Amino acid sequence: MTARAGSSRGALPPPLRDYLGRLDAATRHLTFTARQDLRSHVWTELARTAGPAPAEEQLVRALERLGPPEALVPSPVGGAPRAPRDPAVVHLLGCSLLTVGVTGLIGLVRVWRSPTWPVRDALTATVLVVAGAAALPLVTAIHPVAGALLGGLGAGAPAAALVLGAVLLIQRRAQRRELRTEHAAEPVARTTDTPPGGG
Repeated sequence: MTARAGSSRGALPPPLRDYLGRLDAATRHLTFTARQDLRSHVWTELARTAGPAPAEEQLVRALERLGPPEALVPSPVGGAPRAPRDPAVVHLLGCSLLTVGVTGLIGLVRVWRSPTWPVRDALTATVLVVAGAAALPLVTAIHPVAGALLGGLGAGAPAAALVLGAVLLIQRRAQRRELRTEHAAEPVARTTDTPPGGG
């Protein structure tokens, strides 16, 4: 469609503007990349079914064939869409060594307060941080300089950052894989549901 590149929301036809607004509202919990992938999918399907410069009636029919925007959002089986885990937790824990444990404590509090991190991940981070802090006297006894550099929570927080960072990476890859699977299945479903002689 010719309006795809560089068009503002106000320059779009009303049916498309409303559709994209509903899509934005339904995808607030997704990552930026996932939201852009869904928007790109909408533009591609509209260009394929309605042509590069459709009339408003053609656009409405194409949007109806595409289905409600809420149905395009991938959801896990048996539950609400998974919100991406807060990446700031990993950054705070990872910087703990440089801040002598200050950001490690902030990251630990944040992982417990954040609704996007499951309790099991918060428990894992807590165990690693506490274990690192408990091992600090041993490190100090063996090498005082190393103990001073690690500093309290700085001992376990980097390990927690590595573990939670790996969990975050796995979640993001799984979401992208689910999104690609949804997009690959949709054209097949629409072809099957199209009545004979349908445009």
